Amino acid sequence: MWGQIAGAVLGGGMSYLSSKQDRKNQAAQNDALMAGFNQYKPYVDNNLKGSEAALDGVLNTGAYTGQTYAGPNAFQTGTANTMGNFGMGMMNSGNAMMGNNAGFGANANNMYGQYQGMVNNAQQQDRLGNAINYANANTGSLLDTAMRDDRRNLQENTLTGIDLAASGSGNTNSSRAGIATAVANRAYDDRRADMASNIQNSLIDRSLNTQNQAFADQQNALSGAMGANAGIANAYTMGMNTLGEGANFGMNAGNALQGYNQAQLNDMRRRFEEQRDFELEQRKNYQAGILGKAPNSSQNVVANMNNPMMAGISGAVGGYGKGMQGFGFG
Repeated sequence: MWGQIAGAVLGGGMSYLSSKQDRKNQAAQNDALMAGFNQYKPYVDNNLKGSEAALDGVLNTGAYTGQTYAGPNAFQTGTANTMGNFGMGMMNSGNAMMGNNAGFGANANNMYGQYQGMVNNAQQQDRLGNAINYANANTGSLLDTAMRDDRRNLQENTLTGIDLAASGSGNTNSSRAGIATAVANRAYDDRRADMASNIQNSLIDRSLNTQNQAFADQQNALSGAMGANAGIANAYTMGMNTLGEGANFGMNAGNALQGYNQAQLNDMRRRFEEQRDFELEQRKNYQAGILGKAPNSSQNVVANMNNPMMAGISGAVGGYGKGMQGFGFG
């Protein structure tokens, strides 16, 4: 009986002390694992309270509602409007210039036709034949004029002198007088033939030169007209360029004004979205930046399942049984 009691007391006491020590050791281990969390916990709690107050302040204040868009100033809009009006005026002026000078192509075709007609006419003309005909038609009157003094000298001096000499010698109808008369007439005829040849050559050259000059004058006139037509073509090109520059001025001014309007619309949209998403973004930042930084409270802590009282009872029961065996009661 006493052996059983002694075994129960001894077994229970040893089991109790062992379980108590294990519980103490487990508690110490968990305290060590929780040391970091416990160290930061007051500061985390304090910061959570402050952060919540700060978040409330931010949410109550809201997004910035003041002016965020600097619109175009009077210089910019004034310049854009002025350049736009200039552009429209330039377009109208350029269009008028083009309309006034659009016939340069028809002019060029007409002058080309005239020149081609001149060339064809020149190829068909017998210029030398025309010159000879001109000389033949005009030689007679010029020759008479040129030979006037020679004819007067022949008739009034030479032939008269022959007749007087023959009459004075009584040989009026003699052969000598006839020969003298014939020689004088032949000399006059030779002189007249030479003069006629010179006059014809001069008239032929004059006709050829006149024909050449007439062709050159026509060609020069057409060249001058072509130069003037080139000026018309340049005026047409200038009109087209002016129209294009006017369009550029107008489009650039329009693009500038459109850019100002678009920038204002973009600013209005951005401010709307910022106001709409302000609270959500603040809460997301609070969650990620503050709440998400808190240490893990578990820190792999193991539940302390050691129960000294139950261990003592279990040890006592076991000791009681051992006591019975030791004293021979088993």
